[in-house]
Amino acid sequence: MPRSFSAMLDDCLSALGRGETVDACLARYPNHADELRAHLRLAQRLVKTPPHEPRPAAQAAAWHQFRTQAQDMRLGHKPHRSLNIGWLRPLTIAAAVTVAIIGAAGGSVYASQDALPDSPLYRVKLASEDARVWFTFDDGAKAELLLDQSNERTDEIMEMLSAGKSVSGNVLSAMRDRNARAVRILEDQPEELNLLTRAREQSAEQEDLLLVLWGDIEGSAQDDYAEAVATLHNAQLRTTGIPGSVKPDDVAAGVINISGSAEPAAEGLWLLGGVEVRLDTRTLGGTELQPGQPVNVIAARGANGRLLALSVTTSDGAEPGQKYVVSGTVDDIGDDEVVIAGQRIALTKKTLLRLKLKRGKSVEIRIEDIGGEAVASSVGEGPGNSDQTATSRLAYEGTIENDVSAQDVTGEWLVGGQEFTVTPDTEIDARAGTLKKGALARVEATADDGEIVAARVTVLGDGRDAADVHVEGVLEKSDDNSWTVSGVQVDAPAESATPEVGSLVTLDGRREDRKLVGKTLLASFHPSRGGLALLRGPVGVIGADGIWRVGLTPVEVPADAVIRGEPREGSRVFIWANRDDEGDLRAVYVNVLHTD
Repeated sequence: MPRSFSAMLDDCLSALGRGETVDACLARYPNHADELRAHLRLAQRLVKTPPHEPRPAAQAAAWHQFRTQAQDMRLGHKPHRSLNIGWLRPLTIAAAVTVAIIGAAGGSVYASQDALPDSPLYRVKLASEDARVWFTFDDGAKAELLLDQSNERTDEIMEMLSAGKSVSGNVLSAMRDRNARAVRILEDQPEELNLLTRAREQSAEQEDLLLVLWGDIEGSAQDDYAEAVATLHNAQLRTTGIPGSVKPDDVAAGVINISGSAEPAAEGLWLLGGVEVRLDTRTLGGTELQPGQPVNVIAARGANGRLLALSVTTSDGAEPGQKYVVSGTVDDIGDDEVVIAGQRIALTKKTLLRLKLKRGKSVEIRIEDIGGEAVASSVGEGPGNSDQTATSRLAYEGTIENDVSAQDVTGEWLVGGQEFTVTPDTEIDARAGTLKKGALARVEATADDGEIVAARVTVLGDGRDAADVHVEGVLEKSDDNSWTVSGVQVDAPAESATPEVGSLVTLDGRREDRKLVGKTLLASFHPSRGGLALLRGPVGVIGADGIWRVGLTPVEVPADAVIRGEPREGSRVFIWANRDDEGDLRAVYVNVLHTD
């Protein structure tokens, strides 16, 4: 006889109680898996709700009144109608609210447990979470539950990003709300040291996540973003006992990453690589900053355009740790790893996946060396697309020609005669010099609907001849006299054969009458095998056998590779490489950014 749904559910609940997994239970009833999954996950959530007892004094007083009235009734006295059930009142109210929500929503509550912020059921999910909070009376347990719910917002954001969706305001406001409520409770519970530590560390991780997501936030959610970042930052200040608070207006225009040398400018103002930034008690890690110290700074831009440092990390001037970047197409995907350019890169719960991975997809992966293992810190959309064999990232070196405001570095920049749009997502690396008019800079950018948007600006030092430029990119189209290299128009170098469209080209040129004229074609390469990979980072080892190691990635640098600059161990390099017949990376072009 076919089993009823209730019997199947009871069987699965019993199995969960014995320690079986949800997936193992669902495998027994594949035809009802979807319906059972929602019920079982709700059951798991309810099991996690801690038991709560009324305060002993209030409970004893209520039972005393109950026994007194029972005694009066046995003796024939008129019963009092003022039975004090105050200790039951919160339980009664919460139970009534919970029943009302479940009764009104019916099966929607069950179905909503896996809802994401773009689902109509997401409001039901948040309401059911609020009911659990109302049903929790111990302050410590309530704060812990709110932190759990805030952390679930992190999981939802990560899931939205991995599906290629932008982050909406409702998940940001829910994260902010639950975090703020938890911190308010814990401020009155100084003995809850473990929860205070968790609130501080979790807020820091969530703030770090949001600070790299400005470009992934829906336009209508910018206000929610600013409020969420301010709340998370203030949670760290409040749980540490630091005075002051960040206001949403202080982060209204996004954030920017700056690396450079710190020099005091005025009271509370510092020049970081030439960029004017305010540092005060609200800046985490900024109290011990010394003049001349190299730092990495995350600064928020306020509605007035001014920059406030949210966090300061001192460094030795080199790349922090063994961090490097690989751009290319995905070779393979595993449960906990991705293979790109022949390298296996681990994916963890903390990896920020900003797209859905699939073979042939062009991606850019930021990698950290953790215990000798290459671990992805973030995976984003790579320049180009899946049907191209090479990335279309543009690298352009030239002199900064316009005044870069000390207060607002975003906007339109003119570098080597080429216009670039600098956004809050643009990283500013001024470790090798000062960001100013006349400085030599390298801009990594992509073309977007005719606009060339800078992803990273690296100051290389003092400027050279303002007309001299250097270009690296992909030849997108050409005629007899003109090339388009990753969105930039170039007059073809004289006496140079035109490479095939899709080729990597690297050339030196000059600006003449507002035109870019190619003078020397340094190298060109058509990616006929396996496509090109792009590596950026510090060189750890330059082997006598011609094998270099960028981070954990070995790259063969053959004698016929074009090398621009003087490489040495510790140099930061920009390497274009392709896969040889054995699948190993083989450099075709190496640009040494600088050696200081």
